[in-house]
Amino acid sequence: MTGRAPKPTGPRIPMPEKTPAALRVAVGRLDPSVLATFDRQWDEAMRQARDEYTLAPPRAFVEHWWSWVGVARYPQRLARFRECERIVSESDNRAARRAAASELASILAEAIAA
Repeated sequence: MTGRAPKPTGPRIPMPEKTPAALRVAVGRLDPSVLATFDRQWDEAMRQARDEYTLAPPRAFVEHWWSWVGVARYPQRLARFRECERIVSESDNRAARRAAASELASILAEAIAA
């Protein structure tokens, strides 16, 4: 026996309700350092909604952060997502970039289906 605890494979938190308030709580639990970005983007979405008389910005905001929480609540999923992002942005290998982009899409689809 090595004395190491097994890596958790389940979610760190349950998927929250699909509301800005519930998502903010979830983001704070998953990565408090991201809350300032969350708040700034929410303020911008609301400003844009008021200026343009449309609900599209707040809806897009909720969809974005819903996906973010769906990915971030599984540490292994988040690590793979970040690795794929790195490959897409840094690799000189076109096939590797395409494969990583495809995997990003799959990870996001899985994250929002949960």
